[in-house]
Amino acid sequence: MLQSPISRRAVGARFVAALGALTLGITLTACSSGDDTNTPPASTSTEVTGEWPRTVETADGPVTLESRPERIVSTSVTLTGSLLALDAPLIGTGAQPPSTVTDDAGLFSQWAEIAEERDVEVLYQGEPNIETITAAGPDLIVVSTSGADSASERVDLLSQIAPVLVFDYSDKSWQDLTRQLATAVGAEDRAEELITEFDATIEKAKEAIAPVLAQNPTLSILTYNSPNDSRIFTAESAQGRLAARLGFTVAAVPDEVARPGDGNARSDVVSVAVENLPLALTGDTTFVINATDPDAARLKADPTLASVPSVENDRVYALGYDSFRLDYYSANNVVERIVDALS
Repeated sequence: MLQSPISRRAVGARFVAALGALTLGITLTACSSGDDTNTPPASTSTEVTGEWPRTVETADGPVTLESRPERIVSTSVTLTGSLLALDAPLIGTGAQPPSTVTDDAGLFSQWAEIAEERDVEVLYQGEPNIETITAAGPDLIVVSTSGADSASERVDLLSQIAPVLVFDYSDKSWQDLTRQLATAVGAEDRAEELITEFDATIEKAKEAIAPVLAQNPTLSILTYNSPNDSRIFTAESAQGRLAARLGFTVAAVPDEVARPGDGNARSDVVSVAVENLPLALTGDTTFVINATDPDAARLKADPTLASVPSVENDRVYALGYDSFRLDYYSANNVVERIVDALS
């Protein structure tokens, strides 16, 4: 964990004042949980963009926001992409240590330039830095429940800084997640605009790949991590849901070779040991997540996978590094790559 933020804008000048405000206002909040007697029932959640207060459904239950947020901090780099697509007032974000899926600051490559253009501050890499989050002066903090960017164990502490909304992206498409976030920031119209645009992209892609798909309807999706365990993406994953919309049938992983992903019984991924991969990759086609062409070539060259149907028929395709976490930006990139590979 970094001890100091990687900043695109200076935050040090705000730290003392923000920390003092935290100390004085620790009991004040602009939101309340569903257990608060002052919280309107969930049925009062507004259906019209712009009405406040409103109740937002989160992974921790309904939360009421008294006014539209103007200074949002995301502790989840996965949620950050959807907030950017919604044109939300995002002022700061957590990031991951630099890797193949990020830029040097730890932001996902599919939208890193957009974040920089909007002067979104990288507050920390890895574990949440409470000091830099406080110094940013947010009026709303968003947190994920799963993945390496989860800060769910810090919710009680973060809620002393600003209202906190907790979201689970492991069991949702990027569209469902975008709609949920849109309710929190008053951007429902923008969410529907993005989704309608993407629906049109999907229809064009389905038409382009239909002849090939008719002969090869089943699909396996994985991150190929040999010699370590690989992760197989299920039909419940964002990637699996996207594939299904394109017309694929996502192949199920046999129970006898599957391990629950991350040891948390997640529904979106399962871990498979390298010796069991030949039994797990049953699809006519295989998509490799977080990968480029050399990674796909390495899978095809693995002698233990020579009898896998997609390897035998040379139907293994890399979907790019940004395919690991899907949002509006990366989903469009992935669809384009699928069409290029199959049409």
